[in-house]
Amino acid sequence: MAHMIQHIIEPTHLFLAWQAPDGHPSGRSRKKVADLLPGKEGSITLHYLTETEDFKAAMQAGFTGYPAFPLDQNDYQSGVLEIFMRRLPPRKRRDYGDFLRRWRIDPASRISPLALLGYAGAQLPGDGFSLVHPFDNGTPPFELLEEIAGFRHQQNASQLLATLHEGQEVELHLDPNNPYDPNAIRIELPDQRVIGYINRLQAPALRQWIDHPGVRGTIDRINGTTPRPLVYVFLEIGIIPTSRACRCDRCLCASPTGDVLSR
Repeated sequence: MAHMIQHIIEPTHLFLAWQAPDGHPSGRSRKKVADLLPGKEGSITLHYLTETEDFKAAMQAGFTGYPAFPLDQNDYQSGVLEIFMRRLPPRKRRDYGDFLRRWRIDPASRISPLALLGYAGAQLPGDGFSLVHPFDNGTPPFELLEEIAGFRHQQNASQLLATLHEGQEVELHLDPNNPYDPNAIRIELPDQRVIGYINRLQAPALRQWIDHPGVRGTIDRINGTTPRPLVYVFLEIGIIPTSRACRCDRCLCASPTGDVLSR
């Protein structure tokens, strides 16, 4: 049975992220170009992050703004939520429940439109935009589903793909010596083969939980196309990974470092 998200973290904001097209010299790294901020009575403000390094790098890579919100002003309030909700299937569709389950959200759960955008990502093929829940207000335990970043750029990715299967355990490791991002979090198989990274816009918040109380990760699904495979992991924040758990019959007594672990 597939994992399901049991704890919905209501976001205090979402990042609007943008990626340059395939083959662009700047690469495909996600750049945060705007914040979506909740306001009164369900209103949402889009605020362009024009002073950030990410925004400046995106502009140099060809970013021209979100089509509905030109760059001639920094803030928009009218119709922001409605415009981004169009990136998701309408609730009246007969298969809407299947859409929610695909993102491991129980159709019976209560989730706000802003949270749904963050958990589902609202990514469409071709335009480079996605919405990212940073989980910077999350308190364990909670769960999330996300695409492994950079999988197809790993060495021998096609051979690596053949060894992956749903339910397979993965491990998360801090990567402070990463030449591109000191906040990077590697995703590895138990045999230490790197299969990719956590979304760089979520890594700053998630890194604090890796060692304590722990993060358990499993391959959730594999889809996409042969030239562009997509691998998703289900992450349980606040769950001791199986590889770190004590194997005795009575308790989870200690981590490899000697730290006492609770059940």
